[in-house]
Amino acid sequence: MEKKQRVLIAFHQDDKSQRQIAKELGISRNTVKKYIEEDLEKRKQDIRELPITDNYVTPPSYKKRKGNKRALTPTVMKRIRKMLKDNEYKRQHQMHKQQLKMIDIHEKLLDEGFEISYTTVRNFVNSEEKRQKEVFIRQKATAGHEIEFDWGEVKLIIDQTLRSLSMAVFTLPYSNERIAYLYESETMVCVQDAHVKCIDYLGFVPEVFTYDNMRTVVKNFIGTEREITDGMKNLSMHYHFKIRLCEPRKGNQKGHVERSVEYIRRKAFAHRDTFTSLEEAQAYLTEIIMKLNSRKHYKKNQTHHELMLEERIARQVSAEIIPFDASELYEFRVDKYSTITYRQNRYSVPEGHVGEWVKVKASAEKILIFSENACIATHKRSWQIHQWIMDI
Repeated sequence: MEKKQRVLIAFHQDDKSQRQIAKELGISRNTVKKYIEEDLEKRKQDIRELPITDNYVTPPSYKKRKGNKRALTPTVMKRIRKMLKDNEYKRQHQMHKQQLKMIDIHEKLLDEGFEISYTTVRNFVNSEEKRQKEVFIRQKATAGHEIEFDWGEVKLIIDQTLRSLSMAVFTLPYSNERIAYLYESETMVCVQDAHVKCIDYLGFVPEVFTYDNMRTVVKNFIGTEREITDGMKNLSMHYHFKIRLCEPRKGNQKGHVERSVEYIRRKAFAHRDTFTSLEEAQAYLTEIIMKLNSRKHYKKNQTHHELMLEERIARQVSAEIIPFDASELYEFRVDKYSTITYRQNRYSVPEGHVGEWVKVKASAEKILIFSENACIATHKRSWQIHQWIMDI
């Protein structure tokens, strides 16, 4: 770079010949000629008419040699492309964890007798799998159109015992109103119960509910098609809403609730994590949620709750919303201890029913036992195992 500048200065300012410059600087006349011709060409192209051009501060460039590739032969390239094609097949059939990494491809080539370095394999794979960067389109939310749902894990000390709880979180993209409930499981009954409570709180049913590919929503994958579970079909038909599923590993497609899970967990339970009961923890969480929803939206000069009321007006329908019965129905025989066994827990039944068949209605919070269409026992549901819940 320095020699190039000295050549140009000597030629333009000192009016020295190319032979003199080459002799004084101790470089080849061909190199001097190359620098001067490049500079003269740049001056013709530069219309700014400056004393010096950008060529003064541009490092000299050299032609790259193009030699024959001795290790990366057409046979090797064909073999690598075959392994990359196998990886693509695995990605399309939910086998992405069984793909060959670059180190595996390199080792496979060595085992097959090819002499090639890992760097050569890596550079070729990168050039073959060069993908265009994904473009994201910022969407504008419509009042009352969509709501997003997701689960988040929360670890709390309940009655002096550390327990891992699940937090069901809903977020309205338009108003950014957040709703959250604590559960001890993520079963279908809990999912349905959270939806019933959320819709009852909102006072309206959003047109679209957005989920990721959780097992309580997606029954199975058939190629690229996904089948909705019966429980979610029943829930959507009852409330007349549409189900939208995100693409696999695309959490950004429900980014509002993804952010809300972390935000609520930090704002609520980073300050307090010890409670005497689950009910106390839920009451505390509800209080925090109300405070968060009373804050103003970061773009609109209204609180999140006020914007949610706008969504309620936009989705107001004449028919009254009838709550969905989020429960499971079973039939059990009363054993000799006058109890029935449900989910590895025993619940007591009044005397006089030993040996009889009774019907059990299990919700996320209660266990109701019926005999001859009459409720004969009510218990608080236990999510532990091998427990005896007795009411003598």
